[in-house]
Amino acid sequence: MKKTKILGTALIGALLFSGCAQTAYTDGKASQVKKDDALTLGLDRQDFESAAETMINSMLSDPAFANIKPGTRKVIAIGRVVNDTPQRIDTEKLTAKITSALRKSGKFVLTSAVAAGGALDSMSEDVRELRDNDEFNQKTIAKKGTLVSPDFSLAGKIRQDNVKLSNGKTQVEYFF
Repeated sequence: MKKTKILGTALIGALLFSGCAQTAYTDGKASQVKKDDALTLGLDRQDFESAAETMINSMLSDPAFANIKPGTRKVIAIGRVVNDTPQRIDTEKLTAKITSALRKSGKFVLTSAVAAGGALDSMSEDVRELRDNDEFNQKTIAKKGTLVSPDFSLAGKIRQDNVKLSNGKTQVEYFF
């Protein structure tokens, strides 16, 4: 009986001790030793963070943007990012990270008032309808002919390709 209690106590202690052990995760890269989050079989937050960072660095280092003179800000029309995958992807969150970085660079002014397929935000058009409305101070409403057209536009697409491998398995690839 005493041996059973000691053995049971030792077993419980071993289980508790092993439950407190630090688990190391990898992102699937051989060079990676430890990662904050577990490996997933789909897209996760880190994939979008990485894609957004890559896009931001690419845009800001492109000669068309890198050579913008200090004090000169270009207008970028913000278009839509199309999700052409079967996954539910919050494309607005991805766009928000990119537009925030562009704005913080000090080189750009962003607008959603003009975009392919219509404005992303109808508020700009709604405000224009307030012209000649006696209820509103007309000095605070943009006059006709004072709006600035964009120099650039930002739009994109997220695509999923299913590639059949020689071993019969399917590899899912995402393109941003």
